[in-house]
Amino acid sequence: MEQTHIERLFHPRNVVLVGASDRPDHWSRRVYDNLRRFAFAGRVFPVNPNRSEIWETPCFPDLKALPETPDHLVLFTPAETSLLVLRDGAAAGAQSATLYAAGFGEGGDPEGLALAAKLRAVLADTGLTIVGPNCMGIACGRSNFCSIPDETLQELAESPVAIAAQSGAICASLNRSINELGLKVGYFASCGGQIGCTVSDFVDYFAVQPELKVILCYIEGVPDAAHFLAAARRAHANGKTVLAIKIGASESARAFALAHTGSLAGSTEAFEAVAATAGVVRLASIEDAIEAIELVARCRPPRGPRVAAVTNSGALRNLIAEAAERTGTPLAALSDGTRAALQEALKQSDITNPLDTKRTIATSQYVACLDALVNAPEVDIVLTAEELPRDEGAERRVANLRALETIAQRAAVLGKPVAAFTPFITGATEYGRMVRAQIPSVPMMRDLERTLRVLRALAQSQRVRPERPPAPESDVARILRQRAAGLERPTALNEVESKALVRAYGIPLPQEYLVGSSAEAIEAAHRVGFPVVLKGVSAAIPHKSDAGLVRLNNRDDKSVATAYAELVAQAGKLGATLDGVLVAQQIAGGIECVLGVSRDPEMGTVVMFGLGGIFVELIKDVSFGAPGLDRDEALAMVKATRAGRLLEGFRGSKPGDRDALLDALVNLGRLAHELPDVIEAIDINPFMVCERGAFALDGLVVLRPSLGSSATTSCRD
Repeated sequence: MEQTHIERLFHPRNVVLVGASDRPDHWSRRVYDNLRRFAFAGRVFPVNPNRSEIWETPCFPDLKALPETPDHLVLFTPAETSLLVLRDGAAAGAQSATLYAAGFGEGGDPEGLALAAKLRAVLADTGLTIVGPNCMGIACGRSNFCSIPDETLQELAESPVAIAAQSGAICASLNRSINELGLKVGYFASCGGQIGCTVSDFVDYFAVQPELKVILCYIEGVPDAAHFLAAARRAHANGKTVLAIKIGASESARAFALAHTGSLAGSTEAFEAVAATAGVVRLASIEDAIEAIELVARCRPPRGPRVAAVTNSGALRNLIAEAAERTGTPLAALSDGTRAALQEALKQSDITNPLDTKRTIATSQYVACLDALVNAPEVDIVLTAEELPRDEGAERRVANLRALETIAQRAAVLGKPVAAFTPFITGATEYGRMVRAQIPSVPMMRDLERTLRVLRALAQSQRVRPERPPAPESDVARILRQRAAGLERPTALNEVESKALVRAYGIPLPQEYLVGSSAEAIEAAHRVGFPVVLKGVSAAIPHKSDAGLVRLNNRDDKSVATAYAELVAQAGKLGATLDGVLVAQQIAGGIECVLGVSRDPEMGTVVMFGLGGIFVELIKDVSFGAPGLDRDEALAMVKATRAGRLLEGFRGSKPGDRDALLDALVNLGRLAHELPDVIEAIDINPFMVCERGAFALDGLVVLRPSLGSSATTSCRD
């Protein structure tokens, strides 16, 4: 979507209300009243063939009767009718439209999907820029334009905040919450089904608006992941923070998203793993998002996660320390120089972080303490316990807050946020709001644990990865693409083929041989060395253990021969033909992990790591990373799991070879990056991490059908 197209959507010359009605509570009256209330400068034309006047305003029978060329159409018409109106409007000269109507395949029904295809054809033929369908409109503080039919929507204004949401009803609530912070919203965009403009289109537009600092997205589905990531990178490069609330943490949420806006929602874990590489901050709740807006709209996000906190309460010091541990927020280890500066300022020897001043101190001491922390290179974020006064008479508190504003402005030059926080959420009084207006550079954070959680998330967002260029085609990729070209559905390779692929990407395997007879099995066992594992190999049976096609602890020729015969017999009972029997080195004494690649319906391939063996589905101790991940990203994946703690050595157990594991994860990420159109899934379980070395003991690769196959056609096609 071109920038000029979004620009004309937010800055129309006039607005045409098609299907305007004088029925009580009709949306057209709400939009009309909002345009007047916000002082929209253009003309507003109601259109209804059955009215000559409405709301004491002339009403026109059709678009041809308008006294000037229409610009923005607001459609209060059913889905089928709306298609005709859009064509007529474009023919009359309209440039953009708001389409509220649902019925364009949100629930996946054939009739709705057919209408969606017709709508796409209308947009392609006419060049109209629309928001919708199934949306709640847009609004712009700079132009005073609003097509959101909500009479409770508070005034917008040019501000550092923009919001793009698939849900429209949430807009007014977000607006009120942000206004309570003493901020305004500059742009609202409710995208609905995203057949018109997508969330990505709006992020791309917001990325170049100079007044904006923060872009909040409420996302149910990402139909254009590459565009979304490119837009987010553009925003980050321009000094703006993209926050995202992403639906998809549960099966029920994904089902509701499909019914609500027709969005095929992927998992939040996959979204976070991939979007984080573009600087997107995924937050778990609306409340967390509001707190993040409060900080980022007033100062730059932190460059790192290390927090220093100041309070005059021993109890609050303890609460901060515990909340930091629960949220995984590191408290800065103060240097000797910083400690000395704080001792000099407070005239006390007991210096800790969190810092307890033990009493209410003079403003000069308060400033000296905060300056010491702001100037400390080991500190990334400075928090101080403060709250707005409720009434006059708290002169020292007001003096401290005004001093805090000066400190925050100085700290901004260093790129270091200085924020006030309160452990309790309280409403501001009129006097408190007046004081708040005097300290615009100071974020006033509410709720201690949420504050720390949000700060940690914002700090992590600064690790933006440069976009990886497409990989050149390798011989392996060419062979696999040729094989996938004939597939009609996802198809598994057998274990030997699967392992050959991962070995080609540098993931180590145990010594093993594919054999076709009992004698060959015995010979292979001697080459490998006892004990050995025997496994029946068949692409038709990917889970061999469940099918009884694995024999462990074979320590001599007789047990190998017996195991071979049993595997052949078991395959016969299952009605399967074996491709052979794998005789493999039996490796024990390590930590069973799982490595994998999965395909998310929105974000594409993602790399997975976690605790493996039989516990992978029961415990689900896994983390995700983006294709092409580097060693630092691989390490972060490992540390995000309990398996990572086991690898460090737990309760006397020997540590695993973490370097070998990281090598394998990076190599698997390279595979996922180089073969994104070929791989449907990879499952390496167990991946045994030993004291020295690490090995893929089993492997399953599932090929993806070629893009031309009907099996890959999405519900949006």
